Amino acid sequence: MCVCVPVLILNSVVEVLEKHGLQKPISYVKNSQNSEEEAHQLMVKLCRHTGRKNPPVSETVWRGLMQDLLDMQQNVYTCLKPETCHQVFVESLLCSSRVENVRLAGQLMHCSKDVPVSLSFRGKGYALKVAYENSVELVLAAAREYFNSSTTLTDPCMGLARTCLQLITDCPLAIQDELDLINALSQLEDFSVSILPLQVRLRSDRLSLIEECIAYCSTAYKQSTTLLNLASLLRVAGDDKATRKGQVLTLLAEQALQCLDFKASYIHCQDLMAAGMYPAWDVCSLLGQCEGFGDLEARQELLAFSLTHCPPDNIHGLLAASSDLQTQVPLYLSLRITFLSMLSPAWLQTDTPSVGSAGDLLHRTTAKTMAVLTTTGLTTKAVLTAVSDHRWWKESLNYLRPLQSQDVYSSYKDVPQENFAEVLLRTGKLAEAKTEGQTLFPATEVLLQLANDAFPRDMMLALSYLLALPQVLDANRCFEKQCHSALSLQLAAYYYSLQIYSYLTPCFKNKNHTLYQADPKDLIRLVTQHVSAYSNWPEELQKLINQLHAYNERLTDFTQAQVLQGLGRGVDVQRFSSDSDYKKETILGLTETLDDGVYRIALSLAKRYSVPLWEVYMTHLEFLFTDSGLSTKDIESRSELLGLFDTLKCNPQAFYSHMTKYVLPSVEGTDQGRLLYYYSLLDAAGCEPYVTTIIKPDSHVKLLKKLRAVANGLNYRKLTDESLDPLTTLQPVLTSQNVLSISKLANRLPMPGGGGATVSPSAVHAVWLKKLFWKGDPQLLKRPPQSDQDYLHAYDTCAKYLDRLAPADAVHFLDSITFSPDTAEKLSIQTRSEVIKRATKALRQLGEKSKKRGGDGSGEQEGTDPVGMTFDEALAHLQQSQAHLDTLSHAFVLSLKDNQQRYSQLYDLSRSERSKVHELAVTMATDGEPLERVGELLRVAVGPLDLSVKTVLHDAVERVAAALSGDPDALTNYPQPLRVLEAMVTAVHNSVHDGAVTSDDLLSWLHPFCGDASLPVRPRIDVLQILESNFSLRDSDVRLLLLYRTQAVLKDREVQIEDVENEEKRYALFLELLEAAQKWEDFQLLMLLLQAWPPMMKEERNPWVVLTSALLTRCQGSGVKLDLGQQVVTMVRSLYNTKHKLPVQSIRHITTLLLQNQLGLQQPALKLMAESGDEQLLQLTLDQINSMPTKASSCDTELLSLLLDAGLLVGCVSSALYPLLSSHMLSHQQEGGWDVEKAAAELLAAGHGPEAGSLLLAHRGTHQAHFTFNSALAVLRKWL
Repeated sequence: MCVCVPVLILNSVVEVLEKHGLQKPISYVKNSQNSEEEAHQLMVKLCRHTGRKNPPVSETVWRGLMQDLLDMQQNVYTCLKPETCHQVFVESLLCSSRVENVRLAGQLMHCSKDVPVSLSFRGKGYALKVAYENSVELVLAAAREYFNSSTTLTDPCMGLARTCLQLITDCPLAIQDELDLINALSQLEDFSVSILPLQVRLRSDRLSLIEECIAYCSTAYKQSTTLLNLASLLRVAGDDKATRKGQVLTLLAEQALQCLDFKASYIHCQDLMAAGMYPAWDVCSLLGQCEGFGDLEARQELLAFSLTHCPPDNIHGLLAASSDLQTQVPLYLSLRITFLSMLSPAWLQTDTPSVGSAGDLLHRTTAKTMAVLTTTGLTTKAVLTAVSDHRWWKESLNYLRPLQSQDVYSSYKDVPQENFAEVLLRTGKLAEAKTEGQTLFPATEVLLQLANDAFPRDMMLALSYLLALPQVLDANRCFEKQCHSALSLQLAAYYYSLQIYSYLTPCFKNKNHTLYQADPKDLIRLVTQHVSAYSNWPEELQKLINQLHAYNERLTDFTQAQVLQGLGRGVDVQRFSSDSDYKKETILGLTETLDDGVYRIALSLAKRYSVPLWEVYMTHLEFLFTDSGLSTKDIESRSELLGLFDTLKCNPQAFYSHMTKYVLPSVEGTDQGRLLYYYSLLDAAGCEPYVTTIIKPDSHVKLLKKLRAVANGLNYRKLTDESLDPLTTLQPVLTSQNVLSISKLANRLPMPGGGGATVSPSAVHAVWLKKLFWKGDPQLLKRPPQSDQDYLHAYDTCAKYLDRLAPADAVHFLDSITFSPDTAEKLSIQTRSEVIKRATKALRQLGEKSKKRGGDGSGEQEGTDPVGMTFDEALAHLQQSQAHLDTLSHAFVLSLKDNQQRYSQLYDLSRSERSKVHELAVTMATDGEPLERVGELLRVAVGPLDLSVKTVLHDAVERVAAALSGDPDALTNYPQPLRVLEAMVTAVHNSVHDGAVTSDDLLSWLHPFCGDASLPVRPRIDVLQILESNFSLRDSDVRLLLLYRTQAVLKDREVQIEDVENEEKRYALFLELLEAAQKWEDFQLLMLLLQAWPPMMKEERNPWVVLTSALLTRCQGSGVKLDLGQQVVTMVRSLYNTKHKLPVQSIRHITTLLLQNQLGLQQPALKLMAESGDEQLLQLTLDQINSMPTKASSCDTELLSLLLDAGLLVGCVSSALYPLLSSHMLSHQQEGGWDVEKAAAELLAAGHGPEAGSLLLAHRGTHQAHFTFNSALAVLRKWL
């Protein structure tokens, strides 16, 4: 029935479709409103179109779409049910490949069967929910689609499939089947089975997948649980669990049999037989017929199962195999009956008929049995090893009984079953007796086996077996196998004591000899004492004696180790008894204790194991010093109590070495009491001949005794460290109360650096006076100075003690309070000058007094004074200081203070000393200061400096050259040496009229650096360019500079000045090098060379054009990974802002070469032409662009920008690049600075109205749907 719908409603549907990206005319809506199929397809298309949008739409958009669908259905497409619209919407969400959409779909479905159906479509809009059955169908369809499209388990689609399936919370069977199929994929991957998920789904025979897993994994038969679970997930055999298990176990049993793992195969076969899996008869028959499977009972069981369930055609072969197996049983029984028969020798002579048959069997098999047993000891040992399990023999007896007459065994029912080795031994010995000794039985292996078996339960029985050995020493093989214990070691010693006693006094034939009744301990002690009292025993006996000693030693070690273990100190008993190094370390470690009981045990062990007593005592003394926690007095008392020192002093060299290496580092430097005891021990031990330091132990003792009283807190170890300044260590503890006492001891302290110099009392006072001046003193100056007046008062206090200083120390003290950083910061110049004046007066008076006393004016001080300054020299020094202070008011110095504080402070503290002024001048020069200021600094400074601007700059240039050469120290001071050099060259250039330093000077100073071929090329060229850019060089210098440049580039070629003196020769050299160039590195070198030379005025064969031609010709090929076109563009651009900039004609030649090249270098050529600005090249650019193929879309953004910069947009309208150009202009307008409206006006002027209108529409942000021909022309009239 046709329903008329108002046009407005139809139009609203069109608008909805257009809003969501579907363009449909009203006529389509009108024609399809009554077609259920077309309406359904439209809904699906609309939803799927929304799902494919990129970026993905939000949940809000989806919910809006759902409402739009329902509105369309209600107003127009009434032929559809609301439920259908809802299902289409949910299906699109599920298939949108977005997790968030899938979860949204879950909110719109009934995910559990428990929800009443009546609630499925209650309400309107997104309150609707899809019914449960339909939800399951939608989820399954989406999940299967995702699963089938996945390539691997880790494919994102697989995760989407799992997410879809998990929406249904009650997990019905169909959903669980799909989830299990996904889980099966991970297990297939674990077995390295590579297969597409879709192939797994389509595989009709799922068991074949299990077969592939087994084929890929050689140990799959050991993973039955995993494979059974995998088979369950794959639904092998459908829902028949029993059949599934049987099929999988059959495959595993077959693989285990192929791998010769009979035990595993039999286990699987047992499961199959127990479950009644009749098809498994085949694998059971194969295992039952396998000769390598030694369990005869199991094989019989397998063959019986196979016979029961095999097809009729296979019965005959299986019966034959079963018969063969049964015939093998008597062969085994004969051997076992032989052993059983040996239980009673009288059985051989019985006349009982039933026994007679067994006796005949015995006679027939004994000969063969004994032939096997009497071959070699190795064979016997192999037999014992193979059947050493007691259960094997027991089971064999049980297996025999049902097959023989009960009468045979009735007489032996009360006899205990014997060990197989015992039976074997008895059999061998009976056979040996039967042949009257002609066939000897190799009993050694059997006896050793019996002894090993008997050891845990009856050691005397084991000893009896060992005493029966043919070779006595073979018993070691048994003893060595036993775990070390006191009993086993004592038994070994007892064994060898018996053997030695028997050797000396044969008595084994007398069974009642007293030897066997003696206490084993007494016997061991008696034999040990006897054999130790004599020597020169026979060789055979000596071997036994050695074994006795060895086991006695082990027993003692074990006993001692148990004692150690009882101490709870983590001693490894086994290792202690076998490792001599560990034993010694353990004993020495035990001495590190304050427990007298443990210490006595350590001494006993040391004596027992010959550990030197000296090492024991030394270790204990080291422990007392380092880790005991005892006070020095307690250490001394314990050392005397134990008498350690009497032994230790016997080896003074080792004592000194050990104490120095291990004890002294643990003693605190301020613990003067312990250090006194330490050095007292060294002195008392007589270690002085081995002491390598200047201060000997006796001097240490004297020093410490006196310093303890006056220098509390002094770090004595630092004080006597010959690599440190003792004055620095003394300064913190010096006071007015102890300085005199300490100064009297100073001449015993060496100065660092060797040479025999010692500290003088004067130096000690000088250090104290410096501390007094700056920090005060508890008695003399109770608070540190604050003001200039305080500092003058502090100096006056110090001046009272100047008579105790030598002139050199006095000068050092005065410099420290007048020319130090603290001085410059805290004291005014007037105060410093006043201090100098007062000090000058005081020193003059002291000098006069010294001369009156007849001295030489250098002061009378003990110790050695390396300076040896006189009072006159000291006064001259102070005059220099005063004169320097006077210069601080000079206008130049004041200007430094105002503008360059760093220079001002350095000059202030320099005292006009030549080295410091020189360093400051060099610093100013390297900072690029004008040379006039450097010269003024030299003129202001007082004293005989002997410095000039030229010498200063020369030193500065040498330092910078060192930095350029890679000297690490110079680089630390000048991390950017080229900038420093450029600043200096500029300074020289600006002051060249002074004549102090000329360009010739700089060139001569830098000539060695520039001519050093071992240095890198680039810094040498940079240096030459700096010189050339700042100076007008003479022709000879220019040629020389050109030579340097050439040599710097061509460091592997010898170049003379004649080779580069004019342009023709340089061009000839260039052509020669170009001819030999083959690699990219060679062409790079030529580029550097052309830049190092002046530009060549050659229009015909420009060297850059020739170079480009050769480069494009020779650097082509598959092995070249360079972008040649881009390299050429980079080369040309690097010349733009230099004197080598190429003329337009040369650029034309280069671009022609690029265009003609077979590598397709059109874009690099277009870049060079577009940025050239030449009309002819720009026209050629347009020709090239307009001739491009229609699909030319691979154009980089740089070329697009260059074309727009050159104003070529209008000329490219008809080319394939125009869409790219217009899009690039719009998207990068701000970076490029292009005027879009101006470009549109140019397009319009050129007759391209539609293009101009479209450009303006896009620029103003108009939606692309409105880009029509009419709208483009309309905006031109409005906006232009």
